[in-house]
Amino acid sequence: MISNEKWDILVKVFFWIVAITSIADVFADIRQGAHALHILQESLMFVFALALLWILYQRTKAQMKRNAQLLTELNEVKARSTQASKELVDAKRIFGEEITKQFSDWSLTESEAEVALFSLKGLSAKEIANLRSSSEKTVRNQLTSIYRKSGTTSKLSFIAWFMEGLT
Repeated sequence: MISNEKWDILVKVFFWIVAITSIADVFADIRQGAHALHILQESLMFVFALALLWILYQRTKAQMKRNAQLLTELNEVKARSTQASKELVDAKRIFGEEITKQFSDWSLTESEAEVALFSLKGLSAKEIANLRSSSEKTVRNQLTSIYRKSGTTSKLSFIAWFMEGLT
């Protein structure tokens, strides 16, 4: 990909080549005694070509300026996105620490805390049992103990307990 500076130089060089060769052609025709109508025709073509090249050059400059603005905006958005990602990671860490603290406050066993965390993540008793290589009945008993210790009555009320103050 050609950089903006190199593109600008190429457009200018092309512009000057067309201008110089067109002018040289008109002067050569004059020296050779070409008909005035032919010289007028080539002069008009030169003026039109020059005008179109000038417009092309101006549009190219405007586009390069817009590209530079977009690149600046993109970099700003990337920076904000990186910052937001860091803040989200920090928030997740803090939330996780609060969950762990609450589990401790409720005196959940290590096993119950693990089951409770899986439950907060939305896993079913069967899925938790499979992950922990235990029976579904054991997980259900642990969930009952978790709900009793936390003062909740179901998976939904347990999850809602943690979501309550987030809005």
